[in-house]
Amino acid sequence: MKQRDETPSEPVHNVLTAGGAKAGLKWLTQPSARRILDALADGTCPLTHEGLDTLLPNKSVSFLRAALVTAGVLPARDEQFAALEKWITSTTEAVSDDGERQLVRRFATWHHLRRLRRQASKHPVTSNQSASVRSAVRAAVTLLGWLREQDTALALCTQSHLDEWIDGGPTTRYSARGFVEWCRKNRHIGKDLEIATREKQSHVQPTDEDERWAVSRRLMHDDDIAIEDRFAGLLVLLYAQPISVVSQLPVTAVITEGPQTSLRLGDTPLLLPDPLDTIARRLLARRRGHTTTGTLSDSPWLFPGAFPGQHLSHPHLRKRLNRLGIYSRPGRASALMGLSTQLPAAVLTELLGISPGTATAWTQSGNWARYAAELQSRSQPAG
Repeated sequence: MKQRDETPSEPVHNVLTAGGAKAGLKWLTQPSARRILDALADGTCPLTHEGLDTLLPNKSVSFLRAALVTAGVLPARDEQFAALEKWITSTTEAVSDDGERQLVRRFATWHHLRRLRRQASKHPVTSNQSASVRSAVRAAVTLLGWLREQDTALALCTQSHLDEWIDGGPTTRYSARGFVEWCRKNRHIGKDLEIATREKQSHVQPTDEDERWAVSRRLMHDDDIAIEDRFAGLLVLLYAQPISVVSQLPVTAVITEGPQTSLRLGDTPLLLPDPLDTIARRLLARRRGHTTTGTLSDSPWLFPGAFPGQHLSHPHLRKRLNRLGIYSRPGRASALMGLSTQLPAAVLTELLGISPGTATAWTQSGNWARYAAELQSRSQPAG
């Protein structure tokens, strides 16, 4: 009799109990974990990405997958891309009209997923990219449904239809712009139809300068605030770093050489002043995720995330900073406004990793320069 292949339970056990990790042991006590292990043991769920996908959506599955990838039991894959593919499938399947369903699926597959696959070799899909695609697909479905309600086929859609649809709903409808452009190129609609680009505010109102420095001083000296939040918040408020960049900083970004501590944000390491250098060294020594499996030294990230081998997600870091009164775009705008009056664009790019275009725009912006000069004059004692 042919003996059934043994399930790879030993690697799963070893991964979850590596280093006596509390997170792995805690995971084993959850009811959902028991169901997952039973499915792996009886062979109903193969120990593959595809097998684990059949058990989703489940945070316990995501935790186990991350642990197995970190340990090399499963190959790494782009989870954002995989989740996006599943979402597109389920979303298009919910479209009742067969023609609309096929059209949106082709748009999502050939316009968006193909482009993201080409980029996969360079970098994984970001949460912002995924959100943008989802918004575009939702808007396409909504537009087609609205045209159906108007008894108008897509091929008979006019510019007046598009303008009426845009004017009669939320600003999320502008996300259908790419779908309309794709339909025009593929001759599904008239060649002159378009959705205009939504007007955006030219500038973000920066955080008040006094408020920015008050929050910064609190982050520098308040030991009751988590060390991770102190360091991340200071990078936003002092060095204009996007939260998405901060959350993905590797451990190697902090460079310690004798008494000096530097941080690599751009091509040239930035020497950190006191007390920021002390905070950076403490963070390096105390790194921890929410529930990381294994030892901290295994993580390559300065801000380890909830799942093994992953960094802290920038939406989660944003929520943590928001609770401290730190808001990324206004805070960065205020920091950039101050930095651009002190440093040339090339230095901002070299030290802070800010794109040359952004750095040049800030250093050459007359309005912001005047505003910064006014703030500086307010802080000077009267002569």
